[in-house]
Amino acid sequence: MSRRPDAPAAARVRRLLSEHYSLDVRDVVAVGDGADRAASVWQATGHDGRVYAVKLTTGGCPAGLVLADRFALARPGATPRPVRTAAGTLWATVAGARLSVTEWVDGRSAADVGLSERQWIEYGRVLAALHGLPVEGEPARRVPRETFDPGHWVDCFDRVDARLADLAAGDDLLTHLVATWNGRRSDLRVVRDRTVRLGRSLATRAAPTARVCCHADAHLGNVVVTGPESVALFDFDDAVLAPPERDLMFVLGGGVWAEELIDERQQDAFLRGYGSRTPDRQLLAYYRGLRTLEDVADPATVVLDVSAPREDRAANLGYVTATVAAGALLDQALRSE
Repeated sequence: MSRRPDAPAAARVRRLLSEHYSLDVRDVVAVGDGADRAASVWQATGHDGRVYAVKLTTGGCPAGLVLADRFALARPGATPRPVRTAAGTLWATVAGARLSVTEWVDGRSAADVGLSERQWIEYGRVLAALHGLPVEGEPARRVPRETFDPGHWVDCFDRVDARLADLAAGDDLLTHLVATWNGRRSDLRVVRDRTVRLGRSLATRAAPTARVCCHADAHLGNVVVTGPESVALFDFDDAVLAPPERDLMFVLGGGVWAEELIDERQQDAFLRGYGSRTPDRQLLAYYRGLRTLEDVADPATVVLDVSAPREDRAANLGYVTATVAAGALLDQALRSE
């Protein structure tokens, strides 16, 4: 993860940690440049040598911290446990943003170093343990429930699609976006319409679909390798009570990244840890479609914003391109159902 100095931001983080957590830290360093534009993350080191991850975000679901706290207690090491504020809460609200602190866990992103067979097995065990948590108490009250309503991402996709259809000219990034989008527009629209149809079908199933505790963004970028046979799952901002397929779609079928497709051997190792399961094809198709719409529409919105920093626009153009690349998420969504 990249690290960069930012003295004014570091001073603010120190002040917020002192004010809301009664933590006195000596070093604060910004960490990472991930895809989450709503969040900023720092590594903070206390005078006692303890290290923390500090996050300030306007996105995601605060109830994810409730689930992370419960999971960390149930399976130590599977996720960093949130640190409570001086008032005993799992987060503090700061100028409309959510401030949270967790224990710092040393390790490397699985997206960077990959997983060995033993680590794939352990990752399966970690997700199985998460899905096996009792849906009761605070998680049952606070974590959102799946409704099978894709409206938000369908609307976002439709706005981008309409803008790109009428876009006459622009800079090189817009030109590249238009060419990429037009090259897969018919396929994207097929997935868009199928996702709407599947959502309606799933929401009206005669037999209720079981919900478990799901991470909902369980790609390898949120998995950290912590040892030869251990991994940890990070960032529960999108936590939801949903069918297990909500998380399994990030492994079964090849995952979501064209450049790091998960092969059958890796999937088999994962399932040895997770346990035997025949996934619901409709659910997998719905979630792949929904994620496809999100992973093209959200970054495309940034590329369309010519006032945004060029490096941000270029990075988000890369996300769109990766999603529609041969064999990646769009193709998996097309093959589903």
